[in-house]
Amino acid sequence: MIPRELDSLEVVDKVMAFEEILEIFGSNAFEDSAHPFNSERELVDHLELRVGYRRPGQKAATLLRKLAKAQRNPELAEGLDGTWRREQIADIIL
Repeated sequence: MIPRELDSLEVVDKVMAFEEILEIFGSNAFEDSAHPFNSERELVDHLELRVGYRRPGQKAATLLRKLAKAQRNPELAEGLDGTWRREQIADIIL
């Protein structure tokens, strides 16, 4: 399959989304990544390895609480004083 070119609005949206991800997870989560991610799963796998040992920061905790409420999934906001869980990373990415 030949990938289609992105229009300028799509590029801006992707850049803004990536900047938000950097802000939430920290730029050091991508320091040693030289290749593009081919899927959202690859991105979640990468982040789980890089940030899974850390606690979500204040901005991430606030976002997870909002997601938990919007999705009616209170478990998503549980344990925010502990380390990142895969489902939390995935919900932010997806």
